[in-house]
Amino acid sequence: MSYLTGYYAIREIVAMNFLIYIESIDKSVFLNINQNIINPFFDIFFPSLRELTYVFWILLIIYFFIRKERKLALLMVIGISAGAAFIYPVKYFIDRARPYDQIESTRLLTSPESDPSFPSGHAELSFLTSTVVSKFHPEYSKYLYTFSSLIALSRVYVGVHFPMDIVGGVIIGIIIGRLILVLEQRKGYIWKEKI
Repeated sequence: MSYLTGYYAIREIVAMNFLIYIESIDKSVFLNINQNIINPFFDIFFPSLRELTYVFWILLIIYFFIRKERKLALLMVIGISAGAAFIYPVKYFIDRARPYDQIESTRLLTSPESDPSFPSGHAELSFLTSTVVSKFHPEYSKYLYTFSSLIALSRVYVGVHFPMDIVGGVIIGIIIGRLILVLEQRKGYIWKEKI
């Protein structure tokens, strides 16, 4: 019985040390991006991506709707809604503080966010919609993923996310995007009639 207890204790210590190690790397990479890659153009451009992210994806939904690609527009709306419904409970469950709340020297180039840090909603939204749109329009793929990567980088640069927040958002976004596409292939799960 005591051997089993000892095993679990050692396992917990190793797991905690691993998490502490990952968090120290996360903070180190954050500081390198936030404080060492300083560029006057980025200082202006990256903060603007906060709102431009939402504007871009809304305009893209409208664009596809006008072009009679209503199925794609609907999939984007469903994906964005599903992503938000999933990510916000995760944020509040994990409740990770923002970088500017943990690191006093953070360069904060935008107004503070009101929700927790992990995972990044901007990264999740962008990679989810890029995944969905790229399935229908592979010719847009490199542009969408480049734009999404810029958005992700900008969230660290402006001081509102750690890199692991971004990684979490990207992974969640791609998974939800792919799930939406799987459901789309089965058609009946999302709609009964052809749009």
